Amino acid sequence: MVVVFLGFLFVLVLLFSHTPCDLPQIENGNLAQYYYSFKRYYFPMHKGKKLSYSCMVGYTTESGTQDGRITCTAKGWSPVPRCYRRCTKPLLENGSFYSTEMDFKIHEKLQYQCNPGYHTPSGATEDTVQCQPQGWSFQPSCIKKLDCASPPVIKNGAVLGPLLESYKNGSWVEYGCQHYHFLDGPSTVYCDHGNWTEQPTCLEPCTLNVTDMDSNNLTLKWRREELVFLHGDLIEFECKQGYSFLQTAIPSPGRTQCDHGRLNYPKCPSLEK
Repeated sequence: MVVVFLGFLFVLVLLFSHTPCDLPQIENGNLAQYYYSFKRYYFPMHKGKKLSYSCMVGYTTESGTQDGRITCTAKGWSPVPRCYRRCTKPLLENGSFYSTEMDFKIHEKLQYQCNPGYHTPSGATEDTVQCQPQGWSFQPSCIKKLDCASPPVIKNGAVLGPLLESYKNGSWVEYGCQHYHFLDGPSTVYCDHGNWTEQPTCLEPCTLNVTDMDSNNLTLKWRREELVFLHGDLIEFECKQGYSFLQTAIPSPGRTQCDHGRLNYPKCPSLEK
């Protein structure tokens, strides 16, 4: 009885170690036609036997090839024969791909970048998607930035605050001008979906030129220490003794206005003929 039992165990071990491999079922792939036509002749196959299979058009093996090769093992076919759908380059608005290829094999990666003013869902300027069995790891996309970068620098002016690296949509900053410069436009600007609203300009002042005044025989009507006037200021001149303004219909011929840092000086010709 002991000998018979041991013999039975030997047969079981022998059978287990030589587990045959049946005809593999390959979704979106197939073997050579004669394997199907003469299935009973070829299958089951014994351990160590090898098979080649092909993937349908538009599908590849895990390594990215059209054909694959498998081996019968004690645990079945290895590697498990599979055919994966190739990934077609996805659509992308407001961005571009680094690769010019149109089709990608399983596990292959595709990098893209967003156009200026746009970013990936994670907030970066570029990202990478991967071809997986179910398709791309995620749909690449570029969305319009809502945050704003540092506010623009304006000539003869500065941002008074708050000073940050980036600004949330709807936040604001205040501008100011250098001494004697006239702020033209809104002093407060807002971050509006990634862009700043219109910034102000700082208009230059006018500085009286004594040489120009002397050549036009002018003196200031109102005494003042500083010879600097803001944009838009009115300046009153008088003629020096022995000189007079030309006869004109203008009510105040000695008056002029500072305009963007420029002055038109009135003229006082001599009274002597």
